[in-house]
Amino acid sequence: MMRTSPLPHSKVAEAERKVSAILADLEEATHSEVKDIALEDVVETDAASGQPAVHQSVDITVQPRAQRKWLTK
Repeated sequence: MMRTSPLPHSKVAEAERKVSAILADLEEATHSEVKDIALEDVVETDAASGQPAVHQSVDITVQPRAQRKWLTK
């Protein structure tokens, strides 16, 4: 059995910061809030071989933010 060593904490923290920045940009651009993130296996046809291949895909669910309009007199 092949074992993989865990990533150093600094690498995980760096990746979390990068993902957080991307999600913040997404929320700003779409005026929404990220509700859920999931990593899913997706079967696609490999362009080189024409055979089915499993790839991982990120599924992000967003929820629109309520638009607030202030009444002015």
